[in-house]
Amino acid sequence: MKKILLALFFLFSIAVEAETKEIIAEVVFENATDVAFSSGTFFITELDEEIEITSLENFKITLPKKGKYQFDFYAEEFVSYILYPSKITSRKNIIRIRLESKIKSNAVSGFNIYTNNPDIGMNFVYNGINNKPIDFTRFTKEYGVGMISKNCVVDPLMMKYVTAHNQKVAAYLTAKFGVTWKDDLPATPFGLQKQ
Repeated sequence: MKKILLALFFLFSIAVEAETKEIIAEVVFENATDVAFSSGTFFITELDEEIEITSLENFKITLPKKGKYQFDFYAEEFVSYILYPSKITSRKNIIRIRLESKIKSNAVSGFNIYTNNPDIGMNFVYNGINNKPIDFTRFTKEYGVGMISKNCVVDPLMMKYVTAHNQKVAAYLTAKFGVTWKDDLPATPFGLQKQ
């Protein structure tokens, strides 16, 4: 019995030590634009910490222990996308910040639809292999919004972009036609809820 209690105490002390061990995480920047970087701010929400960034060189941060953290980055001239593990550990400790150009605005029918690709315009974006093509003819005639089929979404940044784009198109339709357009939608686009 004494050996079991000693073993449990030993395992518990190792678990407590591992839990309180500091974690070194690396912040990696990717600038996907030709725009020169001047400055930005990196935020660690749980620690209420702000770090001023003046160059896009990778840097390391020390976190008090492994766990879930929320990071953010703001730079005036960029839109930033941040990818990091749901739980930061000594092995999963890379925080990627991808900088893209500010989203362009195209005025369409009195509503600003935001897109990085003007070819997409007022169309829902569908991703995936489509063996049964969706007939959007009637919907396009009635509401002026079509569809574009793209490759399977694998990249989290593209998923975020497609979701935001489809939600903007849906907001435009709701502002102009109310919610009746949802009943006529031939298929639910990525990022929208089924009725």
